[in-house]
Amino acid sequence: MLVANRGEIALRIARTARALGIATVAVYEADDARSPHVRGLDLALPVRSYLDAASIVEAARLSGADAVHPGYGFLAENADFAEACESAGLVFVGPAASVIRAMGMKDAAREAAVKAGVAVVPAYTSGEFPVLIKAAAGGGGRGMRIVRSAGELDGAVEAARGEAERAFGNGTLLLERFVEGARHIEVQIFGDQQGNVIHLYERDCSVQRRHQKVIEESPSPAVTPQVRERICSAAVALGQAIGYTNAGTVEFLLAPSGEFYFIEMNTRIQVEHPVTELVSGLDLIRLQIEVAEGRSLEGLKPAAAGHAIEARLYAEDPAKGFMPSAGTLHVWRPPATVRVDAGVEEGSEIGVRYDPMLAKFTAWARDRESAVRKLVHALRSTVAAGVETNREYLIRVLESEDFRDGRAHTGWALDYGRDDSRDELMARAAAPHFAQRVSQPLPGVARYWRNNPFQDPVMALGIGDRVLEIPVNVASTHMGVYECGPGLYVHSIDGAALVARVERFKQTAVPTHGTASSPMPGLVLRVLAGLGQAVKAGDALVVLEAMKMEQTIKTAIDGRVSAVRVKPGDVVSPGQTLVEVDAENDAGEGADGHARGTKNGE
Repeated sequence: MLVANRGEIALRIARTARALGIATVAVYEADDARSPHVRGLDLALPVRSYLDAASIVEAARLSGADAVHPGYGFLAENADFAEACESAGLVFVGPAASVIRAMGMKDAAREAAVKAGVAVVPAYTSGEFPVLIKAAAGGGGRGMRIVRSAGELDGAVEAARGEAERAFGNGTLLLERFVEGARHIEVQIFGDQQGNVIHLYERDCSVQRRHQKVIEESPSPAVTPQVRERICSAAVALGQAIGYTNAGTVEFLLAPSGEFYFIEMNTRIQVEHPVTELVSGLDLIRLQIEVAEGRSLEGLKPAAAGHAIEARLYAEDPAKGFMPSAGTLHVWRPPATVRVDAGVEEGSEIGVRYDPMLAKFTAWARDRESAVRKLVHALRSTVAAGVETNREYLIRVLESEDFRDGRAHTGWALDYGRDDSRDELMARAAAPHFAQRVSQPLPGVARYWRNNPFQDPVMALGIGDRVLEIPVNVASTHMGVYECGPGLYVHSIDGAALVARVERFKQTAVPTHGTASSPMPGLVLRVLAGLGQAVKAGDALVVLEAMKMEQTIKTAIDGRVSAVRVKPGDVVSPGQTLVEVDAENDAGEGADGHARGTKNGE
C-alpha cells in the first residue's frame, strides 16, 4: 500500500498496515528526503510533488503497490486523484471519486444536506450581519472571513476570493449567516460497500485559532444525550443519502439554543481521529483498510467509554499572532504519559512548505477533568527547542476557567501574552552553562575571577525582548537546560524560553532609514509598495505566505519607498530585506533628529 502523504499521518498509517501484514511505500519530495516517514516505511520513492497525482500513481506502479492511502491534506479529497488510482487498478482507501466530487464543494455539499433533510446554516440575506464568508472549494481557514458591517463586505469578499484562488485554484465563495457563540461539533461516520453507514459519536473542535482546530475532545461537554442522538442520526442520514463509503466526518455548528446546522463534510480520515480511537477502542486506519477490502460494517455498534482530548503542538508564536516558526528542532522530548503522533525528530528541519504541526498529544481518562489534567501534565513535560511553539498557549487554554467549564466556542479566544514572570529564574539556570563556555584567561585563574571585592561579575542574558543582568556566581536553579545553537533552551513545568548571551556594551548604530525584512522563510505573494511611493507607519508593503498562512509586512515609519528588493514568486529567507523606506524629515525623524527603524514584519 502506497501512502500518498508525509509526516505523522504516513507513519501512523504504516504502523497499522504493518500490524496487518501489509508492506508500505513512502513518497517524498526532494527537500523532504530526510523526513522520518521516508525511513519509517518499507520502501520510499521520490515524486515531483505531493500534489502531483500522475507522479504518485507512477510511483505506485513502480513499487508494485495494490492500494493507495491518501491520509489527510494534499490529494486526500481530490476526486481526480481517486479516479486516477482507480483507472490504474489501485484500490483507493477512501470514498468513491464521485462522492468526493459531490461533497468537495461546500455549495454542492450544502445542497446534498438539504436533500437529505439535514438543516444547514441560513444563507446570507442582504443587510443581515454578521456574515461568514467561506471558500467553497477548501477548508483549513483559507478564504474565510467574518464580516460585521456592510462597509467591510466588499473588501472582505475580494480578499477571501483571492486567498481561495491561490490556495485551491477556485475563487467561489459561500456567504452564510454567522452563528454567534456556536460550537464546532463533528461526527465520525463510516460506510461500507454493502450500503451500511454507522457513526462513532461526536468530537468537539471548538477551540481554534485562524479558524483552524488546536484542541479536540470527545464527548463534547456541550452535547446532551438528546442532541447526540439527533446530530449523529443526521450525519448517518447524510452518509446514506450520498452512498458514502469508508471514513468521513460530517461537521456541524451547534448554536447556544441547541439547534445544529450542517456546514461541510470531510471525505477522508481527520487529523483528530485519535480522539475517536481512544473512546471507541477501534483502530480507524485498520477499519479503513478492511472496508476497502470489502468488510461489512453490519452489526458493528461500538460503545463510547471515558473521555479523550487532543492538543496539536504547532511551530508558531502565539504572542505574535500565531506566526509560523521555522528552524532546526535541536531538542525533542515528547511526553511518555499520553498518546503521541509525531512526524519529527531531533534535528528535523521545520520549513515553510508544509503545515507547522509538530505533533498531536492525546490523553484518555474515565472523566473529562482527569483527561484534561493528564494532557496538561504531558504538555508541561514536553521539550521542543529550536523553534517557537504553542505549548504554553495550549496549557493556558486547558487551564482556563472557560474551557474547564465547557464554555469555549468557535469565537472564543484566550487573551494571550507572553508570561515573563519566570524569566529571571530561567536566566539564572542558564548563566552557569554560559559561564562554562568562557575560556580560562590564565593558567590557575578561575573563569570570571576578579580582584574587585565590591561587585560580583555579571553577564547580560536575553529572553525575547528582555535583557537581564545575572550574577555569574549565582546559585543555579534546577531546570532542564539544553544546547540550542548559540543559545540555551531552558525548560521547566511552568514555562520555557530560549536564552541568548547579550553583549553588555554593544554599540548600536542609529538607522538612517527603515528596512522591512522577512520574519520567516516564505513565498512572496504580493508587493504592495512601489518605488518612490509615500508610505505612513502601518502601511502594508509585502504579503508573504508561509506554512499555509499569509503574513503582511508593514512599515513602522513614515517615509518614501527607496528600494523594492523582491517580486511576487520569490522565496525569501528570515531577515532578508524586502523593502527599504527612507524617513522624511517632516514625518520620519524622532526627537533626536534620527529616522526611526521599521519593525521586521508585524
